[in-house]
Amino acid sequence: MRISIVTGGSTGFGLALVNQLLSRGDHVYSAARRAAPISHPKLTHAQVDLTNEEAATEWLQSVLSPHTLAEADEILLINNAGMVTPIKRVGQGGQDTLHQHYTLNLVTPVLLSHLFVELTQLFKGKKTVIYLSSGAAKNPYKGWSAYCSSKAGLDMFMRTLHEEQKDEAYPVNTFSFSPGTMDTEMQGEIRKSSKQDFEQIERFQHLYETGTLKSPNEVAGILLELLAGNPVGGNVYDAREYGKKQS
Repeated sequence: MRISIVTGGSTGFGLALVNQLLSRGDHVYSAARRAAPISHPKLTHAQVDLTNEEAATEWLQSVLSPHTLAEADEILLINNAGMVTPIKRVGQGGQDTLHQHYTLNLVTPVLLSHLFVELTQLFKGKKTVIYLSSGAAKNPYKGWSAYCSSKAGLDMFMRTLHEEQKDEAYPVNTFSFSPGTMDTEMQGEIRKSSKQDFEQIERFQHLYETGTLKSPNEVAGILLELLAGNPVGGNVYDAREYGKKQS
């Protein structure tokens, strides 16, 4: 039995992943603040505030129960949940939103990863942990100090975890995936910002107006193709570059 675990699985890219994982026959466990808009006999969805560290770790611990581990042949964890706000220059964003941002984008994925590694240490099947990255992890954008730094921190955490797992008897394979620009609610949040807060807003508005944003389903398909090819761990895969190589 293949188990797939997805954070932020009720909307956008997360929901597209859930649908495609179900289509390939996985037993899917998802968590998000919102209720799942779909139902499926192999889907177990939990309404969890993933900025609540205790609630998030309790959820994953319940998913990775001894019974589940005994039944599974393969386990996949996709750390998809994230936010782009606050879109503000340093010194202008509220501390509460900043704290929520770093908790959701960085702290919770790190805590879930620690728990995943701990609970599956003796699991002999295939284990994979994926992190959602972004071009912002490598390039500074004015107004995106929180988003750029949280994604960069997550990529470095992934690389370090990859190096550590080389020493384990039953290692976890881990990599990051940068989905590029997709037509999601996050893109809507970006377009609501002002040029004063985010000077590249016109570029994002142009992508939307010209219909050049990729659909979440298309990008989810790229990630599943990547997974099927047994990707090398420790890397950050870009959906745009990988898609070109596969075409």
